[in-house]
Amino acid sequence: MKKLILLFIILISQSAISQFADPTANFFINGNVNLYKLKEYDTKVKGNPYLDKDFKSGEIIFSNGKKYNAQIRLDISEQKFEIKSNQNSQASAIDIDETVTITIEGEIYKLFSFKLNKPENTIAVLEEVLKLESYGLYYFPQKKIEMPEKPNVTAPATGYTKPPSPKWVDNSVFLIFNNNKSYIVPTSHNKMQALNLLNGKAYKKYRKENKLNLQDKESLKSFVTYLNSTQL
Repeated sequence: MKKLILLFIILISQSAISQFADPTANFFINGNVNLYKLKEYDTKVKGNPYLDKDFKSGEIIFSNGKKYNAQIRLDISEQKFEIKSNQNSQASAIDIDETVTITIEGEIYKLFSFKLNKPENTIAVLEEVLKLESYGLYYFPQKKIEMPEKPNVTAPATGYTKPPSPKWVDNSVFLIFNNNKSYIVPTSHNKMQALNLLNGKAYKKYRKENKLNLQDKESLKSFVTYLNSTQL
């Protein structure tokens, strides 16, 4: 009887441990991610290198069908996802390969390899906004550190002015994929027309009738859907 009680206690203890264990331990079994310590950034730089500073609910999905829930944010600078099991737990950083999908509040992120204005391939984490038969729309989150221009003001009597602080600045772009080619979506309609995804007259007609906004995700989704329909 004592042995049965002892076995029962051990089983309960193991069950409790498994429920509260850090889910990142399972990632090593799958072999598709690497685990890192969080990168420390210069606190003198204003802003942050994250797509969104707050951790949000998401999933890590492996090609074998296994899924893990986690609190996730994307470190754009390092191209790594920072994850933790809940808002109060310690975070770790992971990178992924092309077989892993990350979702953050319904938005889909994957690792892609593509050509972008240079001979060698660019490898980066992109948001998969819309994937159709011939065309796809993707969001390439990027940030860069900029030094603000010095203000044109007279120095105080002490002869010292505090230098401006560098800051993280958004440098993200939308991309259109078609037939193994990738195009950066410009902010100018003239430059967009020059990509020749549509002939000049067709582009002008679509732009006018649909009030195309080259910086709006939903407007671009409709445009890419239209482009795809012309290839079917």
